[in-house]
Amino acid sequence: MEISPIILFFRLLFLSITVTMMFAVVPNAVHAETWKVQIPTGSSMPESSVHFTPSEISVRFGDRVEWGNADSVVHTVTSGTLETGITTMFDSGHMDPGNRFSVLFSEKEAGEIKYFCTIHPWMTGIVNVVNLAADYNVFHNVGSDFSESPVDIVYKVQRNLVDVAVEPVRKSITFSFVGKIDDDKFVVYLPEELIKDPQSVFVDDKSITNYELKKTNGITTLTVILHEAAEQVKVVGVDVIGTSAPKKHVLINQMFGVTDKKFYERGDEIVISGEIKNPVQLYELTLDVIAPQGNTVYHKVIPLIDSTKFTETVSTSGVFRDFGEYRVKITGPSAKSLFLPFDFGIAPKEFKSPLKQMKTGTDSSDVICNEGLELFMKKSNGKAVCVKETTAEILIKRGWADDF
Repeated sequence: MEISPIILFFRLLFLSITVTMMFAVVPNAVHAETWKVQIPTGSSMPESSVHFTPSEISVRFGDRVEWGNADSVVHTVTSGTLETGITTMFDSGHMDPGNRFSVLFSEKEAGEIKYFCTIHPWMTGIVNVVNLAADYNVFHNVGSDFSESPVDIVYKVQRNLVDVAVEPVRKSITFSFVGKIDDDKFVVYLPEELIKDPQSVFVDDKSITNYELKKTNGITTLTVILHEAAEQVKVVGVDVIGTSAPKKHVLINQMFGVTDKKFYERGDEIVISGEIKNPVQLYELTLDVIAPQGNTVYHKVIPLIDSTKFTETVSTSGVFRDFGEYRVKITGPSAKSLFLPFDFGIAPKEFKSPLKQMKTGTDSSDVICNEGLELFMKKSNGKAVCVKETTAEILIKRGWADDF
């Protein structure tokens, strides 16, 4: 599995004694925060300019992220992506308007975590879980204008860093700031994927010599003391991102899709959503739902009018007859067919314990046991119990209980 530059960066940091001291872990109870992400009104529309606000955040170990649904329709917050599928890290389930969902992140979740809405999968977001000291921050996707593999960088400065611009022709990286703070120490970690062998540094287009460069395991640490009026720092190297890496071959009409759940019962509605990447002469899709026996129980031609995204809702009522695994098959011209499996049946019902059922007035003989358990009655007091079959045989032999 390919390791992202930011994860590699954090591993390399711990090799340096100085950096290890700088990034010493502080107890989570002191610095734990709750970060709020909003699902705004209209975010379900593919053409909406915002879906999750903010769409990308960085949190530290022990921090909590809380999502709130301020839209007028149901959404989900589910770890994974449309392309790679759902992961098991977190899933809000269906969030009605006004509902909230939160996740506490720990060291186990360190790294980049992508998430999306399974009902509207063009809604995507990112949570970066990082082990940073309180005065360090992350600037995301540097070089995205010139490369398909942008880089995240870690930095420290008191004023606000508002932009990081890559200039491939000049082989330079320019950092732009807002705010006036004298003797402001700017520290930034530059992976060689972003810039190789920095040679010179400019502050507001003036070459300076009073800076410090340290290179360790492919990471160059730049330290510059900024005067009050400084607005830009430019770093020039022998190469920068986007100048030497060849463009990856991009396949046309790549289809990705997802169902909003993996298991459905009779009466449920199945929401099938997807997107086509790099479409060429693709005006419609064909969607079929195939039953366990191989027969097609639902067929629909979906026109793509000025959009590369689609959503289709299929009701299980009157359509699905057999229990088992179904498949959604999506096809289109010059595109590889997409198959999305899901299960249809009767979900096992969770019943309360016999004691709780009897406390609410249920007679002992009417107690219902959960799947895999059998109902017995204690001879001593006539109370109901639910036990496994092997245990039941032992209890009967010992004269402790009777089978109802």
